[in-house]
Amino acid sequence: MKKRIMGKKWLKAAALILCVGMIGVWTSGCALVNVNGVRDRAQVIAEINGQKIKKAEFNNTMAYIALTYSVNGQSMPTGSDLKTLKQDTYDQLIQTEVFAAKAKKDKQKVDEDAQRKSGQKAYKAIKKQAAKKYSSILKTYLTTDKSFAAFMEDNAVTTAYAQKAIAKYDKKLSKNPDAFLKTSVGSVEGKSVTHGEYYYQMIQQTLSAYASSGQAPSSDSDTQKQLGRKAFKAINTERKWIAYCKAHDIKITKSAIKKQNDNLSAYTKQFFQSDSVLKSYLSENFEGFDIDAYKKEQRKSAKAAAAKQAVKDKIYSGVKVTDKAMEDYYNDHKDTYSPSTVSACHILTSDKKLAQQIYKEAKNVKTKSAFKKIMDKYKDNSKVEEAKDLGAFKSSDMVENFSKAAFSANKNSVVGPIQTSYGYHVIYVYDKSSGKNDSWKNHKAALKKAVQKEKGKPAYQKLTKKFNKATRLRMNDPIQSASELYAEKLKKTFKVKTYEKRIK
Repeated sequence: MKKRIMGKKWLKAAALILCVGMIGVWTSGCALVNVNGVRDRAQVIAEINGQKIKKAEFNNTMAYIALTYSVNGQSMPTGSDLKTLKQDTYDQLIQTEVFAAKAKKDKQKVDEDAQRKSGQKAYKAIKKQAAKKYSSILKTYLTTDKSFAAFMEDNAVTTAYAQKAIAKYDKKLSKNPDAFLKTSVGSVEGKSVTHGEYYYQMIQQTLSAYASSGQAPSSDSDTQKQLGRKAFKAINTERKWIAYCKAHDIKITKSAIKKQNDNLSAYTKQFFQSDSVLKSYLSENFEGFDIDAYKKEQRKSAKAAAAKQAVKDKIYSGVKVTDKAMEDYYNDHKDTYSPSTVSACHILTSDKKLAQQIYKEAKNVKTKSAFKKIMDKYKDNSKVEEAKDLGAFKSSDMVENFSKAAFSANKNSVVGPIQTSYGYHVIYVYDKSSGKNDSWKNHKAALKKAVQKEKGKPAYQKLTKKFNKATRLRMNDPIQSASELYAEKLKKTFKVKTYEKRIK
């Protein structure tokens, strides 16, 4: 069975408290095969430096989880969800023991008496809250009141030691985060992807998903893997734009990078209003990836965006443009370049029925003052977004439907309701000015850029499509956090042996 990716949060709190956090994920019951409890509890499920970890510890942990579910009016999971819960619980149990062993080896101090009292207090509280269900739940998980009480005290001590080791590791990590952030999480097209690159792009994929759907993506393994693949592809694409500039001697200026970095900073602020909010988010979700590391990766992403823009500019500027091409383009897009203007007022609402009501009142209006009275009447209506004089504007200044309606209307007339992406508009046109004497020659600079873009776009899009493809994408499964990598290292140090089949 593939393990779910686990973050560091559980390491910062008692292992049992983490289990409480799992409540609400599943909704069905569970039962174990009726076997000899004493024999079951005596099984060895792991060894740490020769010290045996008995199944009693696992059984009591599962009992605590079940008790917590019960106290909160929830049912334990079944099927694959139960297997995942048991595997996570086992993994957390072993890692907590490993960190505790590290703390003891380093002779870190813990007030064991105080921790035992804390564990005893927690034992009494959960027993009282579970009430009549307490005994039956312990029986289900092949444990006893005496065994469970001792476990609660021992677990409080073990967790306290583990937290000491974690705190020491955190301090070391904060002094040299690159030692972790530069480690590989996989590769794409034969090139390694680091934790730092991966974390940054995972955040961007998460923000993008949130922006499009209005909610954060699911934290389940499959969804996170999909986001991860998108992150790898984004990293690969960014690298290709930079490499292309280098290979074709296209300069990426510092000012261009700064401009793109400012854009990315503005985008980030749409979700995190301040650095302190971003800092908190990173601390909670991406161990070892602080705000400095985030901004460092952002600058790399900004360089890639600047490279992409530089390539686009190079392609477009290389297109040769004739006078005839500019004249033809002008004739096909006169509305865009014409100096003709319309002066109008409008009332905007998202309510179609209200827009129809307003138009019915205004359709025979012939003066600006008369329409202004209708604007005054509706401007404070909660369903009206805007009621104002727009002044003079060109066709290109407004969205297409609005411009078409306004420029087609006669002077001193009302049109509507006109639907746009903003809502429904009732428009009163009070002045019009033509551009009969206009010529394409008055817009040569703008026309040249427009023609270059039109003719250069296919080549740019072809290159973009090519760079967006990623081959030989390999992601670590799971992608481990700094603490998990450290725990794996400690497992080797303490010669950890695991017997996972005994918890099935």
